[in-house]
Amino acid sequence: MEKRVHAARRAPKAKSARVMGKVGEDKACAWLESRGFRILARNCSTRFGEIDIIALKNDVLHFIEVKSFSSSSLSPRYAITPKKLEKIYTSIAALQTYENLAQSASPSATQELQKALQNLHAHQHCVDALLIWGDSIELLENISLA
Repeated sequence: MEKRVHAARRAPKAKSARVMGKVGEDKACAWLESRGFRILARNCSTRFGEIDIIALKNDVLHFIEVKSFSSSSLSPRYAITPKKLEKIYTSIAALQTYENLAQSASPSATQELQKALQNLHAHQHCVDALLIWGDSIELLENISLA
């Protein structure tokens, strides 16, 4: 017999996950900025998925997936699946035609981000994963489906 869980009982866990995600992204942005990255946008949504952070460093555009977990859980590396990477790459392609990035980009970065996305084929870019596991932070650069 299937046990049903009332939606109201699930809400605190879902809210907790959103709060943990926001805290993780704030921590990720601070960590990236301390290492010379310029944050251009956060939470860029497309119909295919969301890119957590778009940042620029040394003329390379970084599309960054943030995964944060408590130190007692499995490594966040296990959350970077081929399906998740496929969504990120599809979202990047969709962003190239996305006209209004003002919601997710800082006003000073909007024009720079739009220009970089429009000319993505001419610029270096990569997909990275920033893993937060308790107090540890690790950046996996240039991850791919291959």
